Formats: sequence, C-alpha cells, structure tokens
Amino acid sequence: MYSSVARVLSVGIVATLSVAGLAWHECVLLAAAAAAAHRLFLWRMDAAAPWDAWRAGVRCLFAGLFGLLAAVALFSIIAAGLAGYWQMGHHHARATLTLVAAAAALLIFVQVDGQARWAETRFWAIVAGGIAVAFVALRPELELLSCVASAGIGGWLAYASWRMLRTQARDLLRSDARM
Repeated sequence: MYSSVARVLSVGIVATLSVAGLAWHECVLLAAAAAAAHRLFLWRMDAAAPWDAWRAGVRCLFAGLFGLLAAVALFSIIAAGLAGYWQMGHHHARATLTLVAAAAALLIFVQVDGQARWAETRFWAIVAGGIAVAFVALRPELELLSCVASAGIGGWLAYASWRMLRTQARDLLRSDARM
C-alpha cells in the first residue's frame, strides 16, 4: 500500500509541476519540480526505514547523481532562456504560486512526524517566499528575478545532491562494509 501511494504521489507532484513548467515556459516551476523530487526522495527514505546500509547508500548514490543532473539541466534551461533560445514566460504567476503551494502542502502533510513536518514547512516557506518575492517584483526590466529564484533553487539542489553523494552515500556504503 505505502509503495504504490508513494510512487503515485511522487510521480504526480513532479509531473504536474514539470508539465506546467514546460507548457508555460516557466523555469520557476521546473526548479520547484526538481526540489519536490529531491524532497520526495528524502520522504520515501524516511517512510520506508529501516534500510540496510548498502541499499540506502546505493539509493543515495543514484539520487545524488540524478539531482546533480537535474541541477545542470535546470541551469541549462535558465541559460537558454537568458540567451533567447528558450522563450520564458512569466505570465502565470498566481497559478505558479498556487501549484507550488499545493505541492508544498501535500509534502508537508505526508511527513512521518512533527519534526519532519516542521523542517518541510521551513523549506517550502523559503522556496515559496523567494518565488513570491520574484513575482511581486516582476516588471519588464526585472524579469531576471524569476531566473535568480530558479538559479537559487538549482544551486541548493546541486549542493544537496553533492552532499548526498559525498557524505551520505559514502558513509552508508562504508558503514555496511565494516559490519
């Protein structure tokens, strides 16, 4: 039961944000989809615990690699938009914020305990707040702000993925080798 619900939830949230981002040419939604995918991975790891150390290490290894790849793709989309190769549209600010808020509320709701809910709330408050500030200040001369918000999320994703690869996966794989 847990596995199928988690899989549907994960795919549904990430797919909704990604499809809307691609359809509206909105890099902020693509960045939110990548952040949601990372946070959903962490949630699924917590919800399915306890893990064998080597299995958790391998999952962290692949999730870290995928996160780094997603960050590179996000930076490429932002660069393509700024260079004029991909037409960015910031015409759906309210709908974008609504989708991000709905995804955040769902991710907060499914957390395994109160401490995880609070951590998820803080994370999404910072992300949604940054997006809201970028959209409130959005004027023709300041369109770069939404790209800055997306790049900020991409930078966080790259750092979190690198940390997952460098420390968490390595430590989990090493701890299993010692046993």
